[in-house]
Amino acid sequence: MTATPIPVTPRVLDRFRALATTHGDTMAMCTLHGEQYTWREWHDASRQFAAALIAGGVTRGERVAVLASNRPLWPIADVGALLAGVISVGVYPTSAPSQVIEMLADCEARLIVVDTREQLAKVLASRNQLPRLTHIVALEGEAPGVVSWNDWLASGAQALANDEVAGALETAARQSRDDDIAVMIYTSGSTGRPKGACISLECLRASAASTQATLGLTVADTSLSFLPFSHAGERMFGLYTRIIVGMSAMVVTDIAELWDAARTFEPTLFGGLPRFYEKVSEALRIAESDQVNDADRRAIVRRHFGGKLRIATSGGAALPSVVAQHLEANGIVVLGAYGQTEHLCVAFHRPERYGFDSVGWPMPGTELRIATDGEVLIRRSALTFSGYYGQPEETRAAFTADGDWLYTGDLGKIAEHGQLVISGRKKELIALSTGKKIAPLPIESALTDGLWISHAMLYGEGRKFISALLWLGRPAAEAWAREHGTEGDIEQLLLRDEIRDAVRQSVERVNANLSRPEQVREWMLLGSEPSVEGGELTPTLKLRRKDVAERYGHLLDSFYTGPVDR
Repeated sequence: MTATPIPVTPRVLDRFRALATTHGDTMAMCTLHGEQYTWREWHDASRQFAAALIAGGVTRGERVAVLASNRPLWPIADVGALLAGVISVGVYPTSAPSQVIEMLADCEARLIVVDTREQLAKVLASRNQLPRLTHIVALEGEAPGVVSWNDWLASGAQALANDEVAGALETAARQSRDDDIAVMIYTSGSTGRPKGACISLECLRASAASTQATLGLTVADTSLSFLPFSHAGERMFGLYTRIIVGMSAMVVTDIAELWDAARTFEPTLFGGLPRFYEKVSEALRIAESDQVNDADRRAIVRRHFGGKLRIATSGGAALPSVVAQHLEANGIVVLGAYGQTEHLCVAFHRPERYGFDSVGWPMPGTELRIATDGEVLIRRSALTFSGYYGQPEETRAAFTADGDWLYTGDLGKIAEHGQLVISGRKKELIALSTGKKIAPLPIESALTDGLWISHAMLYGEGRKFISALLWLGRPAAEAWAREHGTEGDIEQLLLRDEIRDAVRQSVERVNANLSRPEQVREWMLLGSEPSVEGGELTPTLKLRRKDVAERYGHLLDSFYTGPVDR
């Protein structure tokens, strides 16, 4: 499908500087608890951050990381890094300490900004493994060699009085090129090894412009920013698109306060993940079971979104059509979208044209085709990432041999009226309803690195959390039975509290090194070994995931029933 043109807009940083002048006194971002920045104040704070970087010896093209929840320091530091010609790297706040160190080492970060004492502890625990890390800036907590957030900005304000530093900032702006790498967004990929997807300044501009055109956003629109800025969707849609459009937003640090924030701020745009809409649908269904009237249902909608909602969008994973249709019946049209970190603006429904049986129509700048094996391919364009940092082989493997088309790893088709329909996943990734994508293979390998679990298969596509099928290690179970003089077959041993406790400890050992979304929250223990003859293993002894899921999925589904999050 031939791409429609991407609208011409100023570059992100040019637009940001212009807003500080033309809309300097207009509120750009605020929090539920009273913190507020105008466009001029945001610009000044980011410029101070940039000046502190330059004065601190961080040079053009080096990497600066942010490990924090959504709060104003995130966009201040992020844009500040761009102003200094430095690459901004987001680290998921849910990352385990070992994952934080792995990402910081991979990107060779010179500086990291953290918000809480907990996040600071993750960095300090292995600081000696990060020789390139010369600066740690923390909003909370103290330690030798750690600079407070306020002191860092104050040092930047002082540095701006230095002609050399001020000149370096002007030089960074003058030397900035469209193909400069601006940000790195980490994606686990199918192997679980972190990969830093490099996104250029032009990709930021083009993606923001494509989104603005798709949704018809204007400076009068407002939004909430509550998904992690380290996530590709929030970084692109909730930060850079907002700058290009000139939209104000409320930044939500604690997700438990989301609905309070929505009622208080009353955004016109709500961009969420499927799980948030599922919760609203659940609330409506509970009310409907009590035979409430239309006014009561409208009150429930206002209680979640406020009274000015114009556009609701969902991405990160598929929103179940039954949920989308139920919300539409209650006056909430949720526009589904599809994209990837490597090319975020793939397909989107439109406010004036939408449905529930596809992921929408290609966005401006995106051209699609379907490979002979059914995989969705995306033509390389300004919307496409520049490659994985330090991984040339992985970068080459992401594209067709001629380098012109990006592999998505998803199977699909182009429907009669041009919508993209995704029919399955070629990549072995699990997309939770929270938008988090989980690489199952490394976790499954860790689970079976012991005596008590012989095979493991993660489950949770489109669900709230990860569950797992675990096959009991027969030798360990039988050895335990002999040692304790216990009789019974393997199915009876499955029921023994002592054996289940041993398996539970194995799971907890693995969970300790995983982020919260990756952790196995529920599991089911099986006794009979999977086999080729039984159709559970391939001839090379790999689990047939689809067949196993069809066989046991209805049992695992019982873990997800009920409206309460586990």
